[in-house]
Amino acid sequence: MPITGPVEPRDQTPRRIALGRSARWLVPVLYAFSGLAFVFDLCRDNTLAYGIIYAPLIATAVFHKSRSGLWILSVIACLLVVVGAFFPVVESDLPDMVGNRILSILAIGATAAFVHHARDIQERLAAETRRAEAAERIKTDVLTNLSQEIRTPLHTLLGVLSLTMAASKPDAREALGRVRNDGKQLLATIDNLLDLTQIEERKLRQQTIDIVKIAQDAAEGARAAASERQVCIALDPDRDPDKASAIGDAWATRRILDNLLANAVRLTPPGGRVSVSVARGADTVTTSVSDTGKGLSSELTQDFRNDGPETDGNALPAAGATGWALSRRLARAMNGRMTASNQPGPGATVSLSLPAADRQIA
Repeated sequence: MPITGPVEPRDQTPRRIALGRSARWLVPVLYAFSGLAFVFDLCRDNTLAYGIIYAPLIATAVFHKSRSGLWILSVIACLLVVVGAFFPVVESDLPDMVGNRILSILAIGATAAFVHHARDIQERLAAETRRAEAAERIKTDVLTNLSQEIRTPLHTLLGVLSLTMAASKPDAREALGRVRNDGKQLLATIDNLLDLTQIEERKLRQQTIDIVKIAQDAAEGARAAASERQVCIALDPDRDPDKASAIGDAWATRRILDNLLANAVRLTPPGGRVSVSVARGADTVTTSVSDTGKGLSSELTQDFRNDGPETDGNALPAAGATGWALSRRLARAMNGRMTASNQPGPGATVSLSLPAADRQIA
């Protein structure tokens, strides 16, 4: 099922790339030091050889929303340098004084140019961020609307197929059953895709959860689909359920187990068996789903072994890739890990490991 719980709304205000709030306290300090430097320059004979001391004054323009603030500060700094050259008196070494003041004005101009360039980059990055957020919102809205438009008639179609199968001939019932199974798989893919696009909006809760209870509920929920394929689901929980509590999100854990069971049932031939087990390790609680099907592809098991952020399952070659991608991202968000391997005989095992609750408390 797609996300149905409370979802954190996205911040619709554009993000601004700026310095931290603590840096804003430097602005009045820089203004005060610039004023003291100007007063000192007026009271002494050209002691301010280089007006580079006014450069930090110009740098404060990054805090102003208006672009004109940069040039106003630059003009003020240049005026301070020029006025300081004539008070209290003009020294005898006029060429040296003029050269120093010109260098000061050039330094102020260069600082203003750098600040202007930094503001351009800041505004471009902010615009790109706004466009990316708008594109993400559009994508989410399109997928949400599309899923709603597809899921409703798809549910109706599956219901009609079920009624038709009940009154159909045995030879037609098998074909209708395949169509219904494909429809259910499409519905599950839509739900996984919708959850995958909204996963950043949902805040997972890190709390103590009962893995055994969640595994039991997930196995019970998969029995109907398994019975249609003549697949047996067996539950082998931990021998000591009191120590099988983990730290994670109950909804995310159930969502992962639902995907694992759905894939296991789909890959298991009629007459096969799917088993769910919960085992306590040293610091983790591991829930494993094993089947007696044809096994997983080597590309898929290799991707699970790598298990890096760059291989989050979005490009998995096997069917049900959206389910794998969603499950692995949810597991990673809960500080967990998923592993997959083929058994020596027929079948494969996919496991979810979460931090044990007593380890977290200790």
